[in-house]
Amino acid sequence: MKFVSSKELRNNPAELWKSINKEEVIITVNGKPKAIVIEAENNIEEQLKTIRKARAEVALEKLRSYSVKQGLNKLTEDDIENEIKKIRR
Repeated sequence: MKFVSSKELRNNPAELWKSINKEEVIITVNGKPKAIVIEAENNIEEQLKTIRKARAEVALEKLRSYSVKQGLNKLTEDDIENEIKKIRR
């Protein structure tokens, strides 16, 4: 994995194209990661599907962790039904 600043990218974009053949490149802005650049393969749709799936799994895990911290994992089915009824009113 290689880190490249947005300034470096602007000044020398050819370096990015060389680098992505070997490793992932992280683009930074003011020292903070902003984008991940990877080489596109012939199966780009499959790559995108895999990336989207991974992002969804990370989001789901964050939701699970949040619900445990809030104690929501201990709600009974009746508690859940009551919450749904409150919202539907």
